[in-house]
Formats: sequence, structure tokens, C-alpha cells
Amino acid sequence: MRDVARALWAGESAEVLVGNLVVLAREAEEGSTVWRFAHRELALAVSEIDPWRASLLARRLLELAPTDHVGWATLALAQSLLGNLAYAVRCYERAIGLSPHQPRYAHNLGHLYDVALDLPEKAIPLLERAHRAEPRCAHVAASYAHALGRAGRPDEALTVLRVALRGGATRDQAALLAWLEKQAEPAFPRTPSSMPQSAR
Repeated sequence: MRDVARALWAGESAEVLVGNLVVLAREAEEGSTVWRFAHRELALAVSEIDPWRASLLARRLLELAPTDHVGWATLALAQSLLGNLAYAVRCYERAIGLSPHQPRYAHNLGHLYDVALDLPEKAIPLLERAHRAEPRCAHVAASYAHALGRAGRPDEALTVLRVALRGGATRDQAALLAWLEKQAEPAFPRTPSSMPQSAR
């Protein structure tokens, strides 16, 4: 376990260490610190490539360690990838209840409230918290701006998003920016007399 933990700390990807994690999970005493570590890291490592397996690993971990917030967050991620969005929301709610200061949990839960449950107002406090914790992350800023826009606050959303996209935007982020700019347009077009001379 120390060797794997050291490798993860040094930046080695969990995927590379899957074999060692499998050995740890099989050989460690069930419920021990080593067993929990192996199941937690193995579930994280395979969550995006095999979310069903990750769900099984996380569930097994949570049976013996129900207060493991990483286990709940990993189960939430896997379930969201499987399309079980309402269940993913419940798992993220458990994770954030156990570890309320994790910006990634706040971001993921807020994004699900906004997109999956159509509750942008409920999403905004979580996404604002995540954005404050990671102000340079354009991905988080885009989620926050999306919820603000859907809640009828496009001007605030544009302020957040324009700052975040100074270094460039993905196609989706550029589309979000265009949508917000359209939302923020005045309700009535300007009359010719109110336009600048060059626009007539």
C-alpha cells in the first residue's frame, strides 16, 4: 500500500497501478485500512472506463465504510456515467454531507441539479462555492455561468464566463457564451435614432 500511495503521490496514474491495486484488494483483510484503500483507489481508477465495475467496488467499500466520502463520490460519478442521474445526485449529496468543503463534489452536484434535475436555482450556491475554490477553472466557471443563465441572470453569467475564457474557449464554452450574450440582449431592439452614426 505504501508503494502504491507513494506512486500516486508522485503523479503516477491510478490506471497504471490497477494490477497492484487488484492484488491489494484481494490479499488484504476485508475491512482493513489496506483493503479500503485498494477498493477506493481501484474504483476511482476504473470509474470512467468501466463504471459498472467501479459501482460494484464502491458499493462494497461503502458496505463496510459508510462514511467514506470518496466512496460515495466515486459511486456518484460511476452512476452518472451509467445514466442513473437521480441516484448519482443522492450519492453526491451523501459525499458532500460527509465532506462539505470539497469543491469537486459541489461542482458535480450543482451541475446535476442544473442539467439533470432542472433546478438551476438550487445549483447556483454549490457552483458558486466551487467557482470560488477554483476560480481559474474554465470548466467550473462554465457550469456556474450555465446555471446563472438558466436562472434568468445572464449578465452575471457573462461576467463569470468572460473572465474564465480569457485564455481561450472550447466549442461548447463558445456556444454557451453566444447563448448568454443573446439572453442578455435588450428586450427591445434599439431604434435607428438611438444607434451610433456608423451603424445607420
